[in-house]
Amino acid sequence: MDTSDEITEESYQNVEEAEQFKSEWIKLELEPIITIPQLDDLKTQLEQYKNCRVQISGQQVERIDTAAFQLLLAFTNSPDVTVAWVDPSPELCNVSKLLGLSAVVSVPMQEN
Repeated sequence: MDTSDEITEESYQNVEEAEQFKSEWIKLELEPIITIPQLDDLKTQLEQYKNCRVQISGQQVERIDTAAFQLLLAFTNSPDVTVAWVDPSPELCNVSKLLGLSAVVSVPMQEN
């Protein structure tokens, strides 16, 4: 009978640890150039952030192509992750606006 109490307590501790992990923000800094050759590395990096809260810093982005932006779109819309943008570069904002995806990806609009 004590086993069920131990399982419940252990399960509670696992849930508590998972919630604590989810509540911490992980900062991801995007590279200055994100194009097709960088996609495999970026995808691998993004896959490790399941069940996390991620702050994406796009401050350094100077060039991003549509394929890379689609990968970020898929990541930001995943139910397994919470994303917040930090300091998106003008280029990142322009690409999201040109593609009509600013609201979908939640990239803040920059004022000129």
